Amino acid sequence: MRVAVVDALARGRGSRYSTFDVVGAGPRVVAGIVATLGYSVGLHTYEDVLLGGVRLDRVDAVMISAMSTDAGAVRALSDYVKRRNSRAVVVVGGPISFSWRRLLEKVGSVDFVVLGEAEPVLPVLLDKMRESGVGGFDPRGVPALAYRSSNGAKLTTPHLYAAVEEITRFEHWTRVDRVYRPVKVYRYYVEVVRGCSNFYRPLLRELGCLKCMLCRHPDSARRVSCPVDIPPGCGFCSVPYMFGAARSIPVEYVRREVEGLVESGARRVVLSAPDFLDYGRDWLVKGVLADPCNPPANVDAIEGLLSALSDVGVFKAGEGALMIENIKACLVDEGVAKVLGKYLSGTTVHIGLETGDFEYNRDVLGKPIGLEHVARASKLLREAGLRPYVYLMYGLPFEGAGVYRRTLEGLKALSETGVEKITLYKYTPLPGTAFEKLGRPVLSGSERRAVEELRRAVNEYNLVMKKSLLGSELEVYLLYSSGRFYGYPVKHGPVVFVEGVQSGKFSGCRAVVRVTRVGERYVVGGLVRIASC
Repeated sequence: MRVAVVDALARGRGSRYSTFDVVGAGPRVVAGIVATLGYSVGLHTYEDVLLGGVRLDRVDAVMISAMSTDAGAVRALSDYVKRRNSRAVVVVGGPISFSWRRLLEKVGSVDFVVLGEAEPVLPVLLDKMRESGVGGFDPRGVPALAYRSSNGAKLTTPHLYAAVEEITRFEHWTRVDRVYRPVKVYRYYVEVVRGCSNFYRPLLRELGCLKCMLCRHPDSARRVSCPVDIPPGCGFCSVPYMFGAARSIPVEYVRREVEGLVESGARRVVLSAPDFLDYGRDWLVKGVLADPCNPPANVDAIEGLLSALSDVGVFKAGEGALMIENIKACLVDEGVAKVLGKYLSGTTVHIGLETGDFEYNRDVLGKPIGLEHVARASKLLREAGLRPYVYLMYGLPFEGAGVYRRTLEGLKALSETGVEKITLYKYTPLPGTAFEKLGRPVLSGSERRAVEELRRAVNEYNLVMKKSLLGSELEVYLLYSSGRFYGYPVKHGPVVFVEGVQSGKFSGCRAVVRVTRVGERYVVGGLVRIASC
């Protein structure tokens, strides 16, 4: 049996509008599971398939990995697959899987949806396909599988959470040189923690909350279940519901995957986790880790992981970059900052704040983290040599003009800590979240004015920080696309429109550029030299 796995992450309605250099872990996980089980598999990008670069007539199944916002891309891709090979089975997975009913009812070219984590499902699904024929098996024997019946879309069982032993049973796909070109440009995400430690919930009567406070119980095990089934975690986030409590992946397994990526040409690796500082915290508790701030970060485990990976050839020689992404501010202290600075100096780190109103964050969002936590964390991380980015969000349920004002007032405190960038996101309801059924709030006139004032202040701040780059030199990887060169900073940062490169043959090379112009949404730099190719 021949399987094509397609990376359709962040393709939206069919085009990618941001984070062009990101390669998520999900498609590589799926391809690795299929390969470990002994089936013929290829990993492909969404664009390669639609441009005719994949012999779809030779495959038996196409497995599409997509996010909740990628429904348009999934429709276009699955329709294209069926036109080229009507007998191929189309299976969709990833975060979009929690919209399984809509997918199966609206997109006739999708045959099955794997709900949630792939490890408990794909071995059974692939065996059923092999034994009974790709299109002739009974889906009811496969766990967490959504399918189309004569009575509409059906789901065999609720989604399952894989134990670490089950996750590490499979070797993740690392032959990225076959898929992502030029291979050195991209940031490859490697999963080090699956799931999230925040099992707080929004305390909202609109969600049926009884104020029983079990989700704040000192015994973390009591936090897992809610008597009225409010999904755990921040009200806008689906990670705890989709992927369960935080589980750390052993150092040896992570290092083996990173080594495989490096051998295939990868030079930029992001250690992926909903919260990197959850790494090893689950080893400090009995049962599940369901408290976002206690116990403190497992500094020894974090240093053990970073030390082992920093010893991999290209990173040890300074020819590559190790990075992390998201952390919770309440877990940052001097010890954490020191270790992160030791191994990740010069790289970015992202901290979620959402709003400047702690009570709103704690009680409405279910996020027990406020401005003081984030300001302190940013200061410590900046002093340790990292570059903090902070996330804010607007349009959240019950946010109100007062919350916006407090967020606006908090920008000064953030600026004093040296935050490099503030990202202001518009809230979007997602499946598997506590806020899903509340829909998108309609803003009042005063709220809209407050949002505009906040947006202007954030844009002004980010422009000032970009101006600080003028005249500085950045190391970037060059990518030639649509007649121009883009520079992706080795240790992450704003994408640079690069001038002065004379030949497309330098695409994929490492270069030094000097920043000459900036705007709210762009940075322009001139080529200083080509460092390596």
